[in-house]
Amino acid sequence: MRDNLNTTRRTIIKFGVLLVAVVAFYFLVSTLCTSLYTMMVVDIALIYSLIAYSVSVLLGMGGELSFAGVSFMGGGAFLLANLTTGRLGPTLSPVVSFLLIIPVFIVIAFIIGLILLRLKGTFFTFATIGLVQMTFAIYNNYKPLFGGADGIAGIPTTEIFGTKLMNYNDWFPVLLILAVVVGLIVERIRTTPMGRSLAACRDNETAARVLGVNVYMTKVLAFTIAGVLSAMAGGLYAMLTKFVSADMFTYASSTKYIIMAMLGGVQSTVGAFLGAFIVQVLPQILSAFEGFLQLFWGIAIVLLMVFMPEGLAGIVKSLGRKFRAKNKKKVAAAAAAATEEGVK
Repeated sequence: MRDNLNTTRRTIIKFGVLLVAVVAFYFLVSTLCTSLYTMMVVDIALIYSLIAYSVSVLLGMGGELSFAGVSFMGGGAFLLANLTTGRLGPTLSPVVSFLLIIPVFIVIAFIIGLILLRLKGTFFTFATIGLVQMTFAIYNNYKPLFGGADGIAGIPTTEIFGTKLMNYNDWFPVLLILAVVVGLIVERIRTTPMGRSLAACRDNETAARVLGVNVYMTKVLAFTIAGVLSAMAGGLYAMLTKFVSADMFTYASSTKYIIMAMLGGVQSTVGAFLGAFIVQVLPQILSAFEGFLQLFWGIAIVLLMVFMPEGLAGIVKSLGRKFRAKNKKKVAAAAAAATEEGVK
């Protein structure tokens, strides 16, 4: 009974802290971002957080490095662009088109996962790189569906509950709520049997099989979830910018999304969220050194792997463990002192 009460209390405290953090973040951004450009950077960072979550699911939980997120992001963006502009015949609203992305890409990502996850380790990773190159070539050259090099413009303004999202300021609270809700779902997945199965597959596939885990299908499901999250990010990007082109979905972009998750910590949902913001906002701060950004990211990746393999979240966890250990020592010392006094 006491354990249940403690668990409930911890859950309430976590939600309270999260609510305070989200409200504080909202007011901080609203206060500091006074121009539409800076708000655009924040909005795009919130969208990118969904792709960082997808990397966290597949790499952080399942131990599989995939570059395919950008392919699914492009697919979601182009699907929404086609449905909302009437290029496929019927013209749907942006919200309905966005909701259709989920079932469509559950099927697509599941089928692709069934194929690619027949491969293991680096072979799977290289296969996803090949997928990115293929999808980019298709997006860039097949004009009937993807507009070719010109892309697709004219995506209509999104309307939610009778309110039109006219600019980046209007989009900010919507994207923030979506990013938080999806983050909570991803965090919940970590504690479900599927999340534990993924962790077992990541740590030791042989042991996972002995415990009765279907390693192949577990990873396929993780790949499907990651694909749907990336496709949703693509749909949101299309709705926000009202324009989609193939040069948004290149291999270079896919590496950026992986850096986001690794910088924050692939095994941390909050870390993935923060990583998306750092990688998106930092180039704006270092705009004077734009020509050296690729060099900077290369050096950052090397340093990250050497000194922070668990990302920023790993540092926070390490400091937390040290703090708790120090407190335990203090409590133990105080208890020992009190015992000695009692004996005397």
